[in-house]
Amino acid sequence: MELRDIAATRGDRPTGVLANLIDYDRRHRSDLVGTLRAWLESFGDVTAAADSVFVHQNTFRYRLRRVAEVGEIDLLDSGQRFSAMLQLRVFHSESAAEPGQDRGAGA
Repeated sequence: MELRDIAATRGDRPTGVLANLIDYDRRHRSDLVGTLRAWLESFGDVTAAADSVFVHQNTFRYRLRRVAEVGEIDLLDSGQRFSAMLQLRVFHSESAAEPGQDRGAGA
């Protein structure tokens, strides 16, 4: 929470993977940020992650591939996963879906 406060005070914005995904989600009314968050919070368990966002596992796998492509992230790289998770925690309110956006819609 302290990092969140520091980032807010300095006016920091998401960069890299998270910035790419937020931009894509806004332009395409998708939820790749939510897909990444669900997958990370499920420790890479696609079944649990898909269930948490109420989509079929194959749909989730497709979205996860889009996360890797659009976000330019290697999901097998623990450092990149950690960086993405940290940014999601620090900038969580900025990466949430826009009010009224269908979280089930997507790429």
